Amino acid sequence: MHVIVAYDIRRNDVREKVRRLLWRYGLCPISKSVYAGRLTWSRLAILCEQLSRVVGEGDSIVAVPVQDADFGKTLAVTRGKVWYRSERADVNVAGTDT
Repeated sequence: MHVIVAYDIRRNDVREKVRRLLWRYGLCPISKSVYAGRLTWSRLAILCEQLSRVVGEGDSIVAVPVQDADFGKTLAVTRGKVWYRSERADVNVAGTDT
């Protein structure tokens, strides 16, 4: 399954630890504080446990599992244009569930 992880973290050092952890799990940035990739449910649960030990008071992280068929309908919005996933390469998240 695909997963989208969004975070709101105040401290730069904590934010960097979160980014490194998300990269280690194969997630790719799709904006400054949003990452996406493919994980199994069990790997997502392990990732969330690890993230919970890193975040500080008042920080938040949300992990949203998305079925493959729905992720395939991803839209990206830029000024004056709506891109469908198939039209824009940087919206693509490839790979297999890890």
